[in-house]
Amino acid sequence: MMQTPLMKVSLLIGLITVALFYLFSPFEHESKKDIVFGCSAALTGPLQENGIDYTNGILCGFKAFNEAGGIHNRHIKLRVLNDQYEPFITGKNIASLMLDPDLFGILGVVGTPPSEEALKITARTQVPFLMPLSGAEFLYNYPYHHVFTLRPSYVDEAREMVRHMQALNIRKVAVFYQNDSYGLASLYALQQAVRKTPIKIIAEGVYNRNTLSIHYAFNEITKASPEAVIIGGALKPTVEFINKTAKHDPKLKFYTFSFVGYESLNKVLLSLPLNNVSMYMTQTVPSMNKKLPQIATFKNLYTRYHPELQPTSIAFEGYLASQVIIEALKKSSHISRSSFMKSLSTLEFELVDRQMIRYSDTQHRGLRNVYLLKLNSPSEEVVDE
Repeated sequence: MMQTPLMKVSLLIGLITVALFYLFSPFEHESKKDIVFGCSAALTGPLQENGIDYTNGILCGFKAFNEAGGIHNRHIKLRVLNDQYEPFITGKNIASLMLDPDLFGILGVVGTPPSEEALKITARTQVPFLMPLSGAEFLYNYPYHHVFTLRPSYVDEAREMVRHMQALNIRKVAVFYQNDSYGLASLYALQQAVRKTPIKIIAEGVYNRNTLSIHYAFNEITKASPEAVIIGGALKPTVEFINKTAKHDPKLKFYTFSFVGYESLNKVLLSLPLNNVSMYMTQTVPSMNKKLPQIATFKNLYTRYHPELQPTSIAFEGYLASQVIIEALKKSSHISRSSFMKSLSTLEFELVDRQMIRYSDTQHRGLRNVYLLKLNSPSEEVVDE
């Protein structure tokens, strides 16, 4: 029988599925090689600072562990591919990484659209999908039993913003967000957070991802005269929007989600004439100025491995992710994917700032605390923790 093009494609997909099932079967033998994790992150483009910081943080933890001998004389490796924060590239990267028979899982994908794409692929074979840099709600909903998160969700972050806004008696808010799954996740988070509160969302302003086209959003939001604006955007459009909108209404208050990166945003804002504008950012890790042993260790390691770079909160989050992976491997009965996943599913230890990691078969959420920091401040001023 002659094969049609559709039959050939179906056959190819079937062969790939069988190959991936074989590669990631739970009945694998104990690994004798390096312990390999794969990652897709933006190393160039508008989100490159997030991608570089997060992966550097993970690598910082792995490198220190490897220098101390690793585990059973094996080293942990992270193979990072650049996706430029473009989901279609993420998909190609994840598919490529998953062809490695030594792969233990996908770790540290950066951003919501890339995480959404990676999740679709890993879900087909239940390849471990670990600690993405995203707080989108779909990552916290089961039946995704192969997903383990570290950071609190965007809903958790939005609730902290709402708590602070209520204390200031703010009632009318607007949302500025990018038109992708990250922006929609930010909008959804705020919608959930304001439920059963007096706060109302009175305007929305959208801009195109990977652009600075904020004028439509500016017009939609300013004509509604909100008291505060919640921002779910990337660094440069966030700066453009705050600078333009604050000049229009200096009394406006601004709140941003942690993904934009505290140090990067604060540095740019300090260079602008916005001295009297109130701006805040939620954070999923403690302030880098807090006297904690984990922060001190991280700063020392980061300065040693990356003397040209500033230790950031996103890099610290990556470092914490590496510590969770290391702890799970140390508690594995032997070095295999299945043993690692069993260990991860029962992991319980104090990670940072008296916060426990308590994973179980039905609970894969990591940290719970959300911190609120003041932006446009020379020091990392904590408003609430």
